[in-house]
This record gives sequence, C-alpha cells and structure tokens, in this order.
Amino acid sequence: MSDDLGTRFVTAVAAQDEAALRDCLLPDVQFRALTPPGLRERTGADEAAALITGWFADSTEFRLLDSHSDAIGDRLHVSYRLAGVEDGEAYVVEHQLFCTVSDGRIGRLDILCSGFRPTATRG
Repeated sequence: MSDDLGTRFVTAVAAQDEAALRDCLLPDVQFRALTPPGLRERTGADEAAALITGWFADSTEFRLLDSHSDAIGDRLHVSYRLAGVEDGEAYVVEHQLFCTVSDGRIGRLDILCSGFRPTATRG
C-alpha cells in the first residue's frame, strides 16, 4: 500500500481539484463520512469527489497545515488538517480517513471529520 495515494488525495483536497480527487477513487467507490451534522454516504467517484470539494467551496482562504499517511494492516490511514476562512470567520478542520485500496485507488473511504472549529483571525 502506497503513501503516494494518500499524498495525492490530500494534495487534491487542498487544491480543491475535484478531477484529481476523483482520480484517487475507484469509479464505484463506497464513501461514508461522519461529520458534525451527521452521516453522509455516497456511491461513485463523481459523487464522493463533489461532496468533499463542496465542503470547502465557500472558503475564501484555504491551506493545508499538516498531513500524514500510512498503512494500518490492510487499510490506508490518511489524516490532514486544513485552515480556512468562511464568511469572514477563520476555522481549522481535521479529517481522519480509513481506506481500502485496490489497483492503486481507493475503493472504500470512511472519513471522520472534526467539523469547522473556530480559530483566531490573523491580524
């Protein structure tokens, strides 16, 4: 299992590159995300990539703070922390991903999201 896939996934999220994100996923990917509003489920790379990029679409500033990728048994674990500004409010958000990989792409993706947590604005 390659850390390269995790790096490509995080890079695509941070760049808001829906096409690159979709390329990390199998066409029939099974996607589940537990976010503060509740469970989100999608089937297919198009729907999953659109949902992920949509979470950050209203951010006027957006940057990657930290990321890690490694194998846990037969799963790929990816974590990343992002900072942004939405509606004039600074936030930080972290995702923990657990993925099943096949043919170099993600076939099942489970995300746990911290939600957008407020931070002090930059002065």
